[in-house]
Amino acid sequence: MAEEYRCSNCGAPLDVSPETIAIVCSYCGFLNWVREDLKEEVLVVKPIEEGQALKRLADFATKKGLGEVFRQSNLSKAAVVAIPFYFVDVSAEANYSGRVAVRVRKCRREKDSERCWIDTHNIYVRGVYGPYSGTVPVVARRGSDVVSVKALANRYMASRVEAVPIGKVELDRNVWSSILSIEIDRKTAMDIALDTHLDSMREMVENVIRREAENRVRMRGENVVGSTVIWKRITPINVKMVSSKPILLPMYIAVYRYGNDMYRSILCGWDGEAIVLERPMKRLERVAWGSLAAIASGVLGGLGVAAIGIWIGIGLIAIGSIASWYCMRKALMPVKSSIFSSGVLVGSVKSKRYSRLLS
Repeated sequence: MAEEYRCSNCGAPLDVSPETIAIVCSYCGFLNWVREDLKEEVLVVKPIEEGQALKRLADFATKKGLGEVFRQSNLSKAAVVAIPFYFVDVSAEANYSGRVAVRVRKCRREKDSERCWIDTHNIYVRGVYGPYSGTVPVVARRGSDVVSVKALANRYMASRVEAVPIGKVELDRNVWSSILSIEIDRKTAMDIALDTHLDSMREMVENVIRREAENRVRMRGENVVGSTVIWKRITPINVKMVSSKPILLPMYIAVYRYGNDMYRSILCGWDGEAIVLERPMKRLERVAWGSLAAIASGVLGGLGVAAIGIWIGIGLIAIGSIASWYCMRKALMPVKSSIFSSGVLVGSVKSKRYSRLLS
């Protein structure tokens, strides 16, 4: 028989999974640590009232010409969810070396014509890159790393909203019941953040290696047309990391009915700003996509039939079919999702909010 967990404060049953580290009681709001060895202070950003959030959504929808869809009379369900995050500041440098095949275009005048060819130079480069710094948001719950959640984290890093200890804030019962449990501890979050940050840095350094090799060849006065990194060695050094305490960020999810379909909107919980909005496809948009489907099919199909080479003709017909299918799919789709946040960034992002932690 599985072990039953109950709230240490009120005795209510807790929905604990094998991954749960900490969970908030949905009845009394008490924070229960399933793993006492990982216990630490948890912060929370207090959400605005549901009515305020829905009003801001309605105002936003009106500005976007969607007032008929996102209004109170169409509301089917609204809920607030609090998602746990760690925000990890990471700074690192890299020792690098590499060999790059740099392609150059050379030309020579021969009698009345000019002969051109591509030549290759193998260039060896080495150096130190950095420091490369950034803040990596890590969701402290497995399987929750979706686009809207990343957008919520980025909005938090870009804002000045205050997070306070969970024991010092009064929250509505509905918020307590919707706080997701913490399933990732701080050490694991820092390991995830480090891997993410170093992967991003390695991409940056590979570009540096390629540019440095190309610039050396350009300094000789040659015409560079491309390059390929043959091999590289990138070694991180001077790695520094600092993590925030676990922070619970609120997110509103509102579901609306319009016609025969349901549409979802996701809002930032502390200011009511729209993160993701699903809206009906407008009739004019459907007509436009349908027209593009017909044009793609007709024009590329016609070119394929008229093509001299059989393989070129088959290729054009195939491209026309794919383009037509895509446009028709867009014309028939019931909704169109749009990201309205300040930006959905993946991986390590620069942030003034936590930069002081590494100073």
